[in-house]
Formats: sequence, C-alpha cells, structure tokens
Amino acid sequence: MKESSLVKRYAKALALSADNEGEFKRITIDLGAVLDLLIADDKLKTGMATFLIPLPEKMKALEIIRDKMNLHANSFRFLQTLATENRFAFLEPIVRQLPDAWCDVHGVEKIVVVSAIELAAAQQELLLGNLQKALHKPIRLQFRTDPALIAGISLQRGSLSYDYSLAGRLQELRDSLVGER
Repeated sequence: MKESSLVKRYAKALALSADNEGEFKRITIDLGAVLDLLIADDKLKTGMATFLIPLPEKMKALEIIRDKMNLHANSFRFLQTLATENRFAFLEPIVRQLPDAWCDVHGVEKIVVVSAIELAAAQQELLLGNLQKALHKPIRLQFRTDPALIAGISLQRGSLSYDYSLAGRLQELRDSLVGER
C-alpha cells in the first residue's frame, strides 16, 4: 500500500530535523515506543487522535509521556506538532515511513536482499561493500530469507530485480527447454 503524501511529508520533515543518523535512530525508537504505548492503551490512543479532547490536555499527556519515557527533544516536538495539527492518527504510518524517508533525504539506496538461508555478518558486510563500490553511493540493505530460493540470493533495487538463485536458474532452464519445443 502506498503511503499518503501527508505521511511522507511528515516523515521527511522529521528525517530532515535530525542532525545525524544516530539521533534519527533514537527518534525512531522513541516514536516506536510511544506507538506501542498507544496500542496498549486504547483510551490514550483515542484521546490523542480525537478533536473532542482539548489541546492543553493532550499537551499535558505528552509532557507526562516525555518525562516517563525520557524522549529526545525532537521526538517530543514532533509529537507536539502532531497533537497541535490533529494528526496523531497518522503516527503509525509515519513511523513505518521513517526509514524510507531517511534514505530519500540522504540519498541512500535501498536494496532488499533475499537469500535461501540467513547470511552471516561477514557475508552481509562483504555484499554491502561490493554494492557500494559498484553503485558509488551509500547503500542500506534489508535482509530476508526465502528457502524456496534453494541457494544463492535475489536483489530488489527499486523496480529492478536481480536473481542469482538456484531456483531462478532452474526456472530459466525450464523456460528455455519449454520454449524450444
């Protein structure tokens, strides 16, 4: 599902507000924890998202959350902005969008790596280094496993797919044999 332009704008603004990736990760963790709190407390979630609760009460609730959870200043300001603009209902999709927003803002290429088995840390680092050399830009890899590949890996870069798996090679062989009849 495509995220709305509003969600993307908020996520991008938050990514731009962070001074570095470490701070951005802290903000992402903070917002994830607040989201977990809202999921656990349905009354709080409803109260923060509704127009029926006055803004001063929402701000007081946010101050309590800030103090109890030791939120980063940017996390707190972002939550205040959501409350002020009555956008708290969008917190969950915004949090989901944050990694992509960071990559977009900082020109980081996202590549999904699917392997038959989990790759060792050394293999992941080697793959990352080789891809950064080949593409001449920073890369962020997302790793997944799919035993159906049998062996090898498959890469997804935007709308492009690169299949270096045994299952993919077998499918190519099958297609070429069937096509020759």
